[in-house]
Amino acid sequence: MAFEGKVYVHDRDENFEGFVATLGLSEDNAQKLKNSKPNFKLEKNGDTYTTTTFSDKYNRVVTFKLNEEFDEAVVDGRNAKTTISLNGNTLTQVQKFDVGTVTTKREFFNDKMIVTINRTGWDGTATRYFKV
Repeated sequence: MAFEGKVYVHDRDENFEGFVATLGLSEDNAQKLKNSKPNFKLEKNGDTYTTTTFSDKYNRVVTFKLNEEFDEAVVDGRNAKTTISLNGNTLTQVQKFDVGTVTTKREFFNDKMIVTINRTGWDGTATRYFKV
């Protein structure tokens, strides 16, 4: 995996604020999420993967095995049943909540990562762009 261990730096967003507005978060947490400009790294150790999302304001580490559901604590104290799969250069994360599902696809390239985010009950797509 050529993208393993690379640090991807946030570059820009399309429709991310629209996505955040559909989540029903507290005003404070919604604003923090809209303003987040994180870096991202994927690492592999045996059959375990770790994603690290970090900025000067926070550090979030998620460790998982591909295609195995796990409990994930997310924003506003919400919990998701999460499954992550890898197909070629695309890492797909499916988070199931009581109120619907969020699907995040991270597509890795030599010099960038493109993240698309969709959720049930919303017709839009949010896109976040990262560069190496």
